[in-house]
Amino acid sequence: MTLLQNYKEQKKLEQARIQPYLWFTPFPVLDVLEQVRSEHFPELSGTVRIYCVNRGPLACVVGEDSSATVYMHQLLNHNDTPVEVVSTICKHELLHIRIPPVVEGKRTIQHPPAFWEEERAMAPERSAAWIWIWINLGSYLKKRPRLERIDVLCNWRERWHQPMLDVVACRRLLSGATEEVEDVVW
Repeated sequence: MTLLQNYKEQKKLEQARIQPYLWFTPFPVLDVLEQVRSEHFPELSGTVRIYCVNRGPLACVVGEDSSATVYMHQLLNHNDTPVEVVSTICKHELLHIRIPPVVEGKRTIQHPPAFWEEERAMAPERSAAWIWIWINLGSYLKKRPRLERIDVLCNWRERWHQPMLDVVACRRLLSGATEEVEDVVW
């Protein structure tokens, strides 16, 4: 990628991060974020924000010790998105502030074992959330195992305008499945 292309891509990402969106979820996303913060992350005493973006990963976080900004892809800003999904995303992203990446040799591990262990303890809804994500949105997502992230494909708008299955229907589809959540996530 040339320097000019890299610059243009960076500008597009900056613009995507500051573009305001209305929330279409059937619950107040900011209330979910504040509940997650007060219940699980009291050490985040500064400002904690959440924004929708229309490109890049499904979610990410930028932050320091006491404040954070969660970026959630517009694909999740849907009237059928369950509260469990937003709660899990908020917990997952804010946990990155508490448990930083681990460097092993030349590799940086974004989700060390301690991360998964703490997430399992604080987010009992995570299994239902990830099942909902993969059943409803899986064909618009791309796993990036080496980068330890999930990117949203550029054709995501096709899915955003369609109704989605609820959490109960997703669980019924997978009744009898015994996969660990990490296998569902990665």
